[in-house]
Amino acid sequence: MTEVETKPTAPDPAYLAAVLRRRQAMQARLDQAAELFETVNTEAVHLLTQQYKATKSTKADITLDDDTKFATVTRVGGEAEARITDHGKFTAWVRDNYPDHFDFRVIPARTETVVDDAFADRVLAAINAANTPQYADPTTGLIHDVPGVTIQPTRRAYFRWLFTRTSKRQPLDGRGLVAEAMQAGRIDLDAPLALAPADTAPTADAVEQ
Repeated sequence: MTEVETKPTAPDPAYLAAVLRRRQAMQARLDQAAELFETVNTEAVHLLTQQYKATKSTKADITLDDDTKFATVTRVGGEAEARITDHGKFTAWVRDNYPDHFDFRVIPARTETVVDDAFADRVLAAINAANTPQYADPTTGLIHDVPGVTIQPTRRAYFRWLFTRTSKRQPLDGRGLVAEAMQAGRIDLDAPLALAPADTAPTADAVEQ
């Protein structure tokens, strides 16, 4: 016996309209919050960078109006590594000082000079370890100023933001503390800051990500 398929039932129009309305209203709120967050985040990073340059401070506690700590922000330093930026100068240095690691490669219509990759990697590793473009010969002890090599940043410094966790003394985590403070009216994200900045707004070049 063939079963008759049940015709799908359309959702209640009023309930559907209410859900769709709320969905898009929440999206509008998220879009507005994202725009406002970008503005205040840019200002926060600018001020933290200014503080680091002045005091070399890399960490700060973030507190509520009653000095309750609910988050931290930490500056994570950037990274840098040695790179061959002028192959001609580097190759000439290897040719003159370490000819065993220098060779020619004949290609139809032209001849190229090449440096042993393993040796180049060893020199770059030594420069990274010394944090200066110098290579100390492990056999002779002679220190070479290596031409054609530059220590370049591979990652810019950035700030890590973390909410506090719960503890025996504080049953609420950082997000919970903020929610409680907002519910009590102690934080109003729509109101302007009580204190005006001491200098002008930062430019894009002044912001360190």
